Amino acid sequence: MNDIKAKRQKCNIEKYKWMKVACLLFFFHFSCTYEKMDPVKDCALPQSISFKKDILPLINAHCSYAGCHSGLSAAGNFDVADTVAYKNLWHSGSGYIDTLNPSFSLFYAQLKSTSNPMPPSGKLDDCKLQMILKWIEQGAKDN
Repeated sequence: MNDIKAKRQKCNIEKYKWMKVACLLFFFHFSCTYEKMDPVKDCALPQSISFKKDILPLINAHCSYAGCHSGLSAAGNFDVADTVAYKNLWHSGSGYIDTLNPSFSLFYAQLKSTSNPMPPSGKLDDCKLQMILKWIEQGAKDN
């Protein structure tokens, strides 16, 4: 009787070993996947990015118009009209601009998002996104 219990116990241990191995293989297989990244374009960006010359025109063309992020009924209560764009991007505690972690700036992350990109009419091209990121990396100055 003890032999039967011992064999059964050994069989159970072996079965659980295989289950552990199978689970580990499954975990490692899927934990090593990655999203396909598009190749980075080589954009001819200016040495120094200017808010007024480079960033504001992008905001005006893609964000600051009626029915979007402009005026009293701005989407998300986030107005980026010419006169208030810079001030509202730097609104205290908003996280729109984070010069310590530029790629985590809400402004940049929302433009780069794959699930809910801004503007809704279509994601900005890579060169425009690189320009915005470079501006933030350079301290997001009002120049």
